[in-house]
Amino acid sequence: RLHRHARTMREQHGRAVHDALPSSLVAQRELCDLLCGHLLDQHGDAYRREANGLTCTAGDFHVALPTDDPEPLWSASLLVADDLLLMQPSTGGYRLTAASLASPSHWRLQDKLGRPMAEIHDPVPGVHRQLTPRIDRFFSHLTPERPVCRFNWSLQADAALYQPAAKQSAISSNTHLYYRVERQTLRRLPLSGAIVFTIRVFLHPLSTLRAMPGAVDALIAAVDAVPPDLAQYKGFPALRDALEQYRLESSTDTTRPRRFST
Repeated sequence: RLHRHARTMREQHGRAVHDALPSSLVAQRELCDLLCGHLLDQHGDAYRREANGLTCTAGDFHVALPTDDPEPLWSASLLVADDLLLMQPSTGGYRLTAASLASPSHWRLQDKLGRPMAEIHDPVPGVHRQLTPRIDRFFSHLTPERPVCRFNWSLQADAALYQPAAKQSAISSNTHLYYRVERQTLRRLPLSGAIVFTIRVFLHPLSTLRAMPGAVDALIAAVDAVPPDLAQYKGFPALRDALEQYRLESSTDTTRPRRFST
């Protein structure tokens, strides 16, 4: 399903889904080679080398991998469920030099390609005060032997994986919301020194959290705790009325539930 999604998104959005600087080609090829080796070695039950490429038997698709592939990062991204991005060191810090981004979460590749990390995170409220120094320090200490994994979450008003911008106009109160989680990993490539940033999106109807006692209440409390400027960036105010229905359903108190506060 995600393989088809990536192909469809690129057909519809072109360079907004895949783009790269020429200087990234060596790192792209290194990543593609490493990924193919990993899939064949660790997931040989699902992948096999066939017809100048890799066939995924589990997903019933084939990805051609010619030796002179002009877009090895794109080919690599078609083999897995993750979006793949490359960041490389420069005089101005690490820059985004290539990306296959079929499922963006509130950002556009054309706004970020070629820019250093500090500029990429400019729209995020408080990022320079809290995170930029830590990001630079973290990148400088990242090694090929120790990949890192983290998670990020948000809410949205439809089931689309492709979300280049958060909804800013109000969503009606009866709209079904979705819980979006990104599993993000970072790893340094051993030869080029580039950093691979992977993003795997998981999307579930918010109603499915009802099966987990206290999960909806915890999520609403987390939304309420988000600072106003960050809530605006995430598009939470537009979801205010729609989220209220989940607050009402989860309330076990006879008093009137608290209003959505952002």
